[in-house]
Amino acid sequence: MRNLLGVLALAALLAGCGSDSKTSEPKPTATATATAEPEGAHDLDGYSEGVKAYYGASHAHGDGVEEEYHQPPMPPETALGGPITLTGSNIGVRLVVTATKVGREGDFTAVELDLQNTGIANYESTFRNAEVTYDDGKTEPLAQGQRADCSNGFDDYLRVETAATAGGCLLFPRSGSAKPARLVLALEDVPTEAGGIWDLG
Repeated sequence: MRNLLGVLALAALLAGCGSDSKTSEPKPTATATATAEPEGAHDLDGYSEGVKAYYGASHAHGDGVEEEYHQPPMPPETALGGPITLTGSNIGVRLVVTATKVGREGDFTAVELDLQNTGIANYESTFRNAEVTYDDGKTEPLAQGQRADCSNGFDDYLRVETAATAGGCLLFPRSGSAKPARLVLALEDVPTEAGGIWDLG
């Protein structure tokens, strides 16, 4: 009988120890939470510092549509003739932009672009956030209000309806005899430094 009481007492003692959640549950480690990507963050490996600054902070998305149309350039950089998908500052704006040709128009460098509207909203804006960097290191912003035969409305307020395409050119001041090396372009109110990059050389 004494042995039976001893076994029962020991079993009760062990059961009581197991029920203390403060001592039996392991605490989560800091590394487990540090590896989780914050909600709303984008994977920006390989992107410019300007893109990281604009898109890099975690941010709340109201719904899937808002998230879909707040995206960094895809891909971040390409060669002349390659497409980059750009979203704007308005929900629903998304253009596939292809820089197709670089030429000279008087005192300006002309970069010809093809646009395809793949968003759910019409693109209705002016191009204002763009720049060309030359192989001498000088960077020139878009020559606002300048027009050439290839402009096709790209020098003014432009409307591209959903599922439509458009083509035209943007003009940039030349830098002496230096050759254009890089184009950076962003849509609407997205800052230039957060835009897509085309290697023009």
